[in-house]
Amino acid sequence: MIPFDKDRALDILNNATERLTARAYIREISREFGLTPIKAKNVLKDLVDGRDVAYQDLYGSTYVMESFSKPVRITDRFFILPPDVASIAGPNDIDIRISPGISFGTGHHPTTRLCLAALDRFFFSQGVPDHLRGGKAGDIGTGSGVLAMAACLAGMSGCMAWETDLNAVCEALRNVAANGLETRVHVIHDIMRPKDLELSLVMANLRFPTLKQIASDIYSILVPGGYLILSGARAWEMDDLKKHYMTMGFSLDWEREEKMWGTLALAKKA
Repeated sequence: MIPFDKDRALDILNNATERLTARAYIREISREFGLTPIKAKNVLKDLVDGRDVAYQDLYGSTYVMESFSKPVRITDRFFILPPDVASIAGPNDIDIRISPGISFGTGHHPTTRLCLAALDRFFFSQGVPDHLRGGKAGDIGTGSGVLAMAACLAGMSGCMAWETDLNAVCEALRNVAANGLETRVHVIHDIMRPKDLELSLVMANLRFPTLKQIASDIYSILVPGGYLILSGARAWEMDDLKKHYMTMGFSLDWEREEKMWGTLALAKKA
């Protein structure tokens, strides 16, 4: 076994802007640690043998992803785990069961963790705001459905979860069923259409240009005093995103960055 910093090796996956094939990952390991390709390949083998990463076949190519074979604590309250793995949650913890798949949202990426941290804060760290008690939520670009499910498990009465990718829709539906939330999380294969919606909480984990593009639609579907969680912007895009939404009539409630990704929690001014 070659000595190496496992966290640094896993950060390569977390910080990548696209999925890495095994060859690409070996190349990045070689560059990060100054190793020969053969030694870098051995590092990958050690990670696979230790069940830290796994191979995933997708669209005819093989990619490397962090292993998803055991419960992972994401925040003080939220665990993410596969459907067939025993829970290790305590009495005050919340399990979210996610089937490994191609959709975004297994808790490995910083933006997912940051969104869950924002939900944890809203519902458990500062006392549930009046606008969230039993209210309805929306999740734009739901991916695996993790945020929509987390919002309902934390206390929202229901959540509309929009997704345009059919594969992600199928995976989200499977995950919703695994958590027994079929009557509360409504997965919609479509873009978000703002007509006649009044939501207390909106979540959008999308890339920066899209977050700016849909700002007016988000504003229109939130009730006065409603809360908004935005993620998916890089650290250097955060100031621009924050100014854009605050100019529209939102106030900043919380912000955090992790590994050059950022998340904002905002409130629509009453």
